[in-house]
Amino acid sequence: MTELRVPPLDGALFVVDLSVGIAGGYCGKLLADGGAEIVKVEGPSGDPLRRRWLMGDAPSPEGADAPLFRHMLASSASVVADPGSAEDEEFVRALIRSADAVIWVPGGPWADLPDFHPTLIRRFAPRAVVLAMTNFGLVGEPSYPANEFTLQALGAGPSFRGSADREPLVVGGAYGDWITGLFGAVGLLTAHQRSRDTGVGELVDVSALDGMHLTQTMFTPTFFAAAGRPMRLVRARTIPLIHPTQDGFVGFQVTTGQQWQDFCAMIDKPDWAADPTLTRFDARVARFDEVNGTIDAWTIERSTDEIVELAALFRLPVAPVMDGRTIQLCEHVVERGWFVENDEGLVQPETHYTFYGTACRRPFGVAPTLGRDTDSYRQRVRAEKVETPTGIAKPLPFEGLRLADFTAFWAGPIIGHYFAMLGADVIHVESTQRPDGIRAATLRFDMSDQWWEASPTFNGTNTNKRDVTLDMRSDRGRELARQLVSKCDILIENYSSRVLPQWGLDYESMRAMNPGLIMVRAPGFGINGPWADRVAYATTVEQACGAAHVTGFPDDRPDVAGGSMDPVAGTHAVFAILLALEHRRRTGEGSLVEVPQFTSGMNVCAEQTLTCTATGRLLERVGNRSWTVAPQGAYRVRDVERPFAGMPSDDWVAISVETDEQWSALCGAIGADALSGREDLGTVEGRRAAHDEIDAVISGWTRTRASDDVVKTLRVAGVPVAPFIQTYEMTGLAEVQARDLYEDVDTPVLGEVPIVGYPARFERGPLRLHRTRAPLLGEHNRAVLQDLLGVLPEEVDRLAEEGVIGTKAATGTAW
Repeated sequence: MTELRVPPLDGALFVVDLSVGIAGGYCGKLLADGGAEIVKVEGPSGDPLRRRWLMGDAPSPEGADAPLFRHMLASSASVVADPGSAEDEEFVRALIRSADAVIWVPGGPWADLPDFHPTLIRRFAPRAVVLAMTNFGLVGEPSYPANEFTLQALGAGPSFRGSADREPLVVGGAYGDWITGLFGAVGLLTAHQRSRDTGVGELVDVSALDGMHLTQTMFTPTFFAAAGRPMRLVRARTIPLIHPTQDGFVGFQVTTGQQWQDFCAMIDKPDWAADPTLTRFDARVARFDEVNGTIDAWTIERSTDEIVELAALFRLPVAPVMDGRTIQLCEHVVERGWFVENDEGLVQPETHYTFYGTACRRPFGVAPTLGRDTDSYRQRVRAEKVETPTGIAKPLPFEGLRLADFTAFWAGPIIGHYFAMLGADVIHVESTQRPDGIRAATLRFDMSDQWWEASPTFNGTNTNKRDVTLDMRSDRGRELARQLVSKCDILIENYSSRVLPQWGLDYESMRAMNPGLIMVRAPGFGINGPWADRVAYATTVEQACGAAHVTGFPDDRPDVAGGSMDPVAGTHAVFAILLALEHRRRTGEGSLVEVPQFTSGMNVCAEQTLTCTATGRLLERVGNRSWTVAPQGAYRVRDVERPFAGMPSDDWVAISVETDEQWSALCGAIGADALSGREDLGTVEGRRAAHDEIDAVISGWTRTRASDDVVKTLRVAGVPVAPFIQTYEMTGLAEVQARDLYEDVDTPVLGEVPIVGYPARFERGPLRLHRTRAPLLGEHNRAVLQDLLGVLPEEVDRLAEEGVIGTKAATGTAW
């Protein structure tokens, strides 16, 4: 008999969506694919996402909804209600009162009504989770206009992306909107699982800017506080990174010393391998023209496929730089079936997760026409919830949950970090012979004592966890690991696909010991398929999934987001775990869940494939310009002296004009009377055609003014603008200080350092996320082995003597 497969949220979550745009759309899609019932409340003109045709694309057929809308709303319902109608207002109120959760984003016809502010929705729908996603969060939200582009400038990532001879560079593809929706979905589902237990709703307050601070830089404020200097002084690409080939571009990520040696061998440069200074990133940057030019000369003589296959043999992180068309033809993607065609012929990426067992995603449907479901919802508005609040105080929603964290670097540990911040007992497993690789990103470059405790990134992404070391090469180490997993609710790992089965930690074996176990496997390219054994870092995934293709200037090579795919992929894995927990609550069954970094990246970059299949055109790099608005860009202002020797003094601001009204306001503010009176510039298409001319006028105005003056003038005029801040300025922003985004944590080696919090704030707590510092290597060996696994004290001593456990990284540590 075939087992019935059911989406985890089927019949368990009813959501009213008052949002417009990408963030709300992606949040709703994630929930709908998990089985939630989503009803989008639209005004008479519909969500503007329906009309998101890019760069002059015309809808085909006439009046058709844009491909991104059809992708995001494929499993949702649409009702139309007029915000000017008292009858419709009561209808929407009734919908909300009957809902488990509400998605709210400012800018929609219903969200902008004063009576439908999130704090007021909480009053008339006290049992609902109300998710609010805004630019700066509801707490201390400033009144000035902003958008995804200007928020990236305030996130500091552009300050070291690209090259020193050009302007700061943002990540392409509306990156910030997608991640805001992702953090919103995680926050909503977390709060729903808590409110289901208590019968009491809560407000979940998500800040898009906070999301930028978590994902755009690798704990650079932590680095700055500990080192007394910025992580990087200049904008510079790593070498090697992305290089031209005979037929495209190929991307590398050479991180370790061994990888550099292997890369030099591959391109036949033994003199580089013998030069110890070139193992360091900064030394290669200092010789940029020589090193980069030599690599370019080698790659341009070969095809992309030839280079990728050769680099894979050397176990180097490598990927072709793929776009919206080539990714659909990739052998790995095809074999895994990671693109599907829905009933209306739309080719879209699969969900970022795969469940093995009785859980599954909801089958993709067809996006609703405007108001398709209005009559049915008017006739069957659900009865108001009647559950009685339990009065159970649960400020830590995951208290009582235990995770075995077999992960390394950033993409893996951030999965367990979310649960640790919200109360779970997360036990990070390493070994003294092979500690978590991110420990090697240390401030003790001389590898002196406790160098392994001096990594800002490790300290930033492992607070609240416990740490044990087990030598997985030994029989006893593997046996203790299996015993640990048998005591846990969840096992997470992001090693290459062969590692855990070799250790005897395969799902079938562990399920026999622990039937309720949720096992999450999150390697770079998945657990099977042609690329399953390939090494991957965040940048490798960015190169493969399309993020690099749309990041950079059109006259230059692609660029990378700079590691942001690590936290983005890790957060996608968190969402999959929340689905698995809901499935276990309803069925009692554990799950094996696969969440590759690659599929998370494919989903965030879905618009490239959707546009290609719907219109036949590839979305390309536009630098700091936009696919949807004009003018937009980075504009030089009066230079300032930097407080650190070696830092360039160039200063820039981000300006983005989203509407015709903002265009008129910009022209008035900068005195561009000649531009404001031109009829051809009255539309975004006309302004895009004259972008170079407009940029020259804007730059002429900004170049002689200080950044603060430009920002103040344009904000008063109502134009989205922001300074491109440096990483050492991140903690000083009033917008993040108002939310206490950074929490000071006292660490034994780095001292007291600020660590970034989480983009979602929960009304019912916790108020502080980093309650305990990150653990020292093997700090909790005795507590975990004795108290949890029942190992006798004398055996713990013997295990330490034999090197099965320990607290110091072994000499000659390798990754």
